[in-house]
Amino acid sequence: MGDVVLASARALLAMAIRTVADGPVPLTVVQHRVLLLLEGAGRLTVTEVAERLGVDQSNASRHCSRLTELGLVARGPSALDRRATYLRLTRTGREQVQSVRAARRRWADSVLARLSDEQAREAAHGLAVFAAAAEALDGAEGSPLL
Repeated sequence: MGDVVLASARALLAMAIRTVADGPVPLTVVQHRVLLLLEGAGRLTVTEVAERLGVDQSNASRHCSRLTELGLVARGPSALDRRATYLRLTRTGREQVQSVRAARRRWADSVLARLSDEQAREAAHGLAVFAAAAEALDGAEGSPLL
């Protein structure tokens, strides 16, 4: 079973890498991940981005600066602490995320179309159960899934 999971993970990773290029702005997988983190959180500091990515602050800062240069992320002051700067998605950043998400859905739909209805339902159910177990384990270990 482990080999089947690894084969599926390779296919999903390949999809994730290929579809990042389907957004209007060329990004790396890590840069796209920053956009997803901001989409989920609403706003984050560079330190929070670094923690969630599991990288050092200077690495996260470079990614965030590049995303800001591209107009996908905006920086703004905190209402509570003038020393803190928060990052948030811009409208263009949200469009980037939506575009990549649509490409990923098209990829998934094309894979599912190769299966019978019963196989597709079984695959979707199995993936949902696996994802829930992975998220439960992730929460127990305290490190974010990428």
